[in-house]
Amino acid sequence: MKPFAAIAAMLLLGVNVAQAALLSEQQARSKAVKVLMGDPYGRTAGEVAKNIKDARLVQDGTTKACGPTHRPAWEFHVVVVTANKDQFNNGVIDGYLALDAHTGEILCANLPLLD
Repeated sequence: MKPFAAIAAMLLLGVNVAQAALLSEQQARSKAVKVLMGDPYGRTAGEVAKNIKDARLVQDGTTKACGPTHRPAWEFHVVVVTANKDQFNNGVIDGYLALDAHTGEILCANLPLLD
């Protein structure tokens, strides 16, 4: 199917073209780094990126951060070891950040200090 015909078919079926496309892992990671930037996750993009241990595209709607959700999500496993052993879990933050796979907006997180 030619690109124009595919877009026309989506429009006729009521599918929003912007919602049809999912972010690539690289695009989603870039958005996750921006969300996490700052203490304790990292002061530079490189520091934050090192604290992202895994990424997965969840299409069935069940994330470790949110539980069931009704939309695709990029979920990132984040682990940060801090110098202060009196904070968090003996100085370790270990949790998940879920971003909407279409827009990159935060769906939910079980990480401390995210506004």
